[in-house]
Amino acid sequence: MSETHESPNLEDLTPEEANRIIHSHRKVRYGTACWPCRQRKVKCDNKSPCENCVKREHPQLCSYKPNRSATGKSISSLDLNISKKRARSPDDSETRSQSNDPREAISTYDPDSGETRYVGQNSIPALLRERTAHEPQDANEIRQDMGSLLGLDNTAPFPLMSSRHLDKLTTDISAELPSDREVMKLFRTYKEIPQPFWGFVIDIDDLESKLMVYLEERAKNARALTKSTKPVSASWLAVLFAVLAVGSQYHDSPYHIRTRDSQKYIQISFHFLRYGNFLLRPNLDSIQALLMTSFVLLNDMKAEASWALLGLTCRLAQSLGLHRAQNIDSRHPQDVQKREMSRRKLWWTCVWHDTLTSLSFDRSPITNIPCCPIPMSPTAEKDGWAYLEAMYHLCKIISDRLSPEAALNTTYNQILDNCATVERIRDNCLSQLRNKDACKSALDRLQHFAIRLHTSFIISVCCRPALMRGNNLLDASQKKFLGDRCKMNLTETVRMFLAMHQLSVIPTRSWAFTYHGLSSAVLLGILGDSKTDPEVRQLQGDLISALSATAAKEQTSPQPHIQKSDHDIELSGPLSRALTALKNIYDHGSVVAPNLLRDGSNSVSVSGARTPLQSIQTTSTPGGHSSNIIPPELPRIQPSLDPHQNAAIAMAEMQQNGGPVSDYSGLPYMQMNPQQQQQQQNQVSDMQNFDPSTYMSPMDLYDSIFWESPDPFNSGMDSMNFDFLAHPPPGQPQQQQFYF
Repeated sequence: MSETHESPNLEDLTPEEANRIIHSHRKVRYGTACWPCRQRKVKCDNKSPCENCVKREHPQLCSYKPNRSATGKSISSLDLNISKKRARSPDDSETRSQSNDPREAISTYDPDSGETRYVGQNSIPALLRERTAHEPQDANEIRQDMGSLLGLDNTAPFPLMSSRHLDKLTTDISAELPSDREVMKLFRTYKEIPQPFWGFVIDIDDLESKLMVYLEERAKNARALTKSTKPVSASWLAVLFAVLAVGSQYHDSPYHIRTRDSQKYIQISFHFLRYGNFLLRPNLDSIQALLMTSFVLLNDMKAEASWALLGLTCRLAQSLGLHRAQNIDSRHPQDVQKREMSRRKLWWTCVWHDTLTSLSFDRSPITNIPCCPIPMSPTAEKDGWAYLEAMYHLCKIISDRLSPEAALNTTYNQILDNCATVERIRDNCLSQLRNKDACKSALDRLQHFAIRLHTSFIISVCCRPALMRGNNLLDASQKKFLGDRCKMNLTETVRMFLAMHQLSVIPTRSWAFTYHGLSSAVLLGILGDSKTDPEVRQLQGDLISALSATAAKEQTSPQPHIQKSDHDIELSGPLSRALTALKNIYDHGSVVAPNLLRDGSNSVSVSGARTPLQSIQTTSTPGGHSSNIIPPELPRIQPSLDPHQNAAIAMAEMQQNGGPVSDYSGLPYMQMNPQQQQQQQNQVSDMQNFDPSTYMSPMDLYDSIFWESPDPFNSGMDSMNFDFLAHPPPGQPQQQQFYF
């Protein structure tokens, strides 16, 4: 018998020796469950993959040999790495290299992201992180379990689409990818036109270098028998196709070609966002792709959808902590400073577009919170602000001073201070942005015009309280001064829009520029003393020509849902009504064209502030082109919903010396006697020549043109027949379901 099995001498046995003997006979337990089942402490069937991992839709995580080196990482690293795919063995690499599945070339997770989810200092995860920062690996598991309990687990798949549908869409998309030349053509368009004016891509040079590698690898895989093992992340592909979508909108192509391509590429981009699970695992790339998605929707005249998506984008940016102020100075490494600057630029790009779009709707921006400082170049204080830096400062002024809550009780001195603050932005810019004579390139001139356009429009917004009815904070002289200043800046806005239009397609392809220019021209037409101003009339005529320029020459439209158009741009409902009002003002001197007949089968209707013209009326624009004032697809308003009808009835009452006028809107026409019918016809005749500007303040009329939608709340356009055949209860035949 061996020496280890001999009975020890009890007299010579020490406590340490006794403990050694006890532990040497302890039964050693070996873990047989896979790693995810061990993390969740559930029973595992030891299959590969096991049943639990298959049910939870992460079979790629089912591993019986986890990476032990990663168990000692902090909670932030654990949250990131737990969601990655398991490491591949050499056999996996060989199998993968021979696969033709396009999904194999896409990585769902970005290995270079390094982004962690931000939570406040007083939250439970932050407290757990602080208290267990130096504890062993068990503490990390506790923190991970607590994160799942609080709903912060990011290992779940994309919640709004099944993985089977995501994989099928990815396979279908692989057959529609554009050629290398098409990619480079649209990328150059984006880099030269939209990028200098909006800066969606934080590092455009880095994106271009990675794009070259991606195209080269794709070309090699097309010719080689074995495929490359260099995947790209889904969020990076989302950025790429979003860039192609924006580039399509600004490329020199007919309208329906641009619309077709931009819609196709933005849909592909959003699919890759879903494939990368942007809701649960956002990163810097997915935020950039979402910003460009909102921009494409905005330029496609879907401003409401863009505004809603911007809210989601800003929330995801906050979840990454992009709004937080980090104390980064020259003592930190260069890469840390660069990354912090990128995060700040991305957050202020979110602030920019959320602020400007919310200003158009007079809504409170979601980004109006304490946040990080504005990202500035090292030479900004000495040489001046670049275009993007100037726009960041302008949007900060809008957020701080022009929100609906802040502008509610603005005094005269506050208005003057706001105007002066906006004007100082021009003086703080680079010399080529301050002075047109100092411009060295076409880009300098365009950015100079754009700075003047935006600042002039914001100054006119600051002066709008003088145009509102019932403002008791301003006296008559103050209203007169602010009204003149508003008119001057509105004129400058239209002038800068036309100056940009002479050099580039940017103003007519961008919703923000179009809205600023068109709304300024309409408001100038509403102001009484501006109707006879020859300069204003010249600017209005030129703007109508710019927005009605004939561009499409193709005979057919490539897809049924994209209609062929004779115009360079297609306007949304508010902008279409605004253009109609502007044409009426230019042609007739009134928002509503005179001598219009009432609603009928062969007549045109007057709907006043909701839609100045609800029918197709052809007029001659200053450029000599005939154009449809109102698109035929706009719905017709019931006369009883028209506020101007009430005004006409009130006027008829005054003409009858105060006699009451009966309301016949709820009665059939045949129930009226001849005297009532004649009375109603007289009211209609008075309303035909009624100018709404005679009883509405300029801002009331302006808001009614832009934001009083003629569409009913539920138009039934999304109605479908959902009479699906239901499965019967167990034991009941299919034909006997008559209980409902």
